[in-house]
Amino acid sequence: MGGFAGGDEGGFWDVDAIDILIAKQNSHNIKSKKQAKVVIETKNSAYYIKDDVTISIVPHNTTAFTIEGCDDIPLESNTIYKTYKALMELTCASDIEDFFAEHKVLLTQYTPTTSSTSFLLLVKELCNLILSDSELRTIREAAL
Repeated sequence: MGGFAGGDEGGFWDVDAIDILIAKQNSHNIKSKKQAKVVIETKNSAYYIKDDVTISIVPHNTTAFTIEGCDDIPLESNTIYKTYKALMELTCASDIEDFFAEHKVLLTQYTPTTSSTSFLLLVKELCNLILSDSELRTIREAAL
């Protein structure tokens, strides 16, 4: 079952630690283009997948999981929200919940399948989650 790499139960969400992780990941991807790893970029405190600026995760104090940019879709019907719920059910990771108490999802374009997949990949990398391909498929299927 999925979990966190490194066993760091406390304080992983330190912004400096995330920025260091992203820098390491990006430098590794430059050296090895054969590896299909997600490249996360930051701009103005927002995290997004390189070449996909349709979804980003930005700082925001909130009491609940928040998505902005697709107001015409009820939260419970949104595939990003369903992906979040499936991820929480699989990992039971309160750190993910804590992270989204300080961040929100911001969409400039919403395509159910693409947006939820991008969201899952972003969270997996930002939270340093160890999830098998099978677990990722299970989460994606639960969201659709």
